[in-house]
Amino acid sequence: MEKIQKITYKELVAEKTNDFNTTFVIEPLMRGFGNTIGTVIRRTLLSSITSVAPFAIKINNVEHEFQTISGIKEDAITLVANIRKIRFVYTPELFEKENLAKVSFKTNKEGEVYASEIESIPGLEIVNKDQYIANISKGGSLEFDLFLRTGRGFIDFEENKHVIDEYGPKLESKIKKGQYLAIDSDFSPIKKCGISFEDLNSSSKTIEERLKIHVETDGTIEAKDAMEQAAKIIVAHFQIIGNIDALETIELFDENKEKKEKAPKSSIPIEKLNLTIRSLNALRRSGYTSIDEIMKLSDEELSNIKNLGKKSVQDIIDRRREWASKNEGNDGETIEVLESDTNEEGEE
Repeated sequence: MEKIQKITYKELVAEKTNDFNTTFVIEPLMRGFGNTIGTVIRRTLLSSITSVAPFAIKINNVEHEFQTISGIKEDAITLVANIRKIRFVYTPELFEKENLAKVSFKTNKEGEVYASEIESIPGLEIVNKDQYIANISKGGSLEFDLFLRTGRGFIDFEENKHVIDEYGPKLESKIKKGQYLAIDSDFSPIKKCGISFEDLNSSSKTIEERLKIHVETDGTIEAKDAMEQAAKIIVAHFQIIGNIDALETIELFDENKEKKEKAPKSSIPIEKLNLTIRSLNALRRSGYTSIDEIMKLSDEELSNIKNLGKKSVQDIIDRRREWASKNEGNDGETIEVLESDTNEEGEE
């Protein structure tokens, strides 16, 4: 297979609002690949990122969704619509057993009620605490049990009626009067996703492209993590199509010649840092093979390396700090190398 120029992937700091609203750049791509790759990533982000959302609710004294509720300004439809807008950050362990969680709420406080007044449960936290829920009149009250599960995309209330039937008695509630109401589930944490691409060298015979992907999430997942999850979904599909067992076996990109020239023969391999397999593979795929190269990277450059999560980045930072401390004062050479040289001289 003919090799192509190695591409880079990084966050465009100049267009970053925060961790949940930012832009990523992929370049240089072969002509036409900007639209091809960009469209696949965009559609995957919008439709296939896992999140958590409510699928059923039981409200005290509410038998159907078209009912008015005594002591509350909003009717059942409006109340449910407001509750549906609450977004949650969750820990996967909470949903491992039955993919089900319940949030309960009860108040008789007069006035407006917001999501911040709902008590969080372990492993589940509300992101948009300023979300308006209802306005309670004097003497009125509001009580409900909200049931959530993880999923992808959008599932309407008709399909969720079947989900309620599947869970059956697992939907436990202390509310005696009221029916379980199925509600629309919007699992997607992506609010906006736009792509744009431009030519890098229009005057050249071989035109290459720069792809920019703007991602804005709802605050439940960082944009960088959403991009990583989308890439894993895409790669999983193409691994099957290409009958590929390990991505490390693919030699598609040309090696970075500049890095090869700069790396001295006595460079210490990155394996000596005792990093995790995931960190090692990510660094290798990005062209880094020696400790010298890793020591010269800034923390931001490390964070922009593809497939390196927060934990992996912190692990690399800690490991290279230990390495620098251990080998301080050896004029660029490590203790291990000096000992090796001494042994060789002794044998001679």
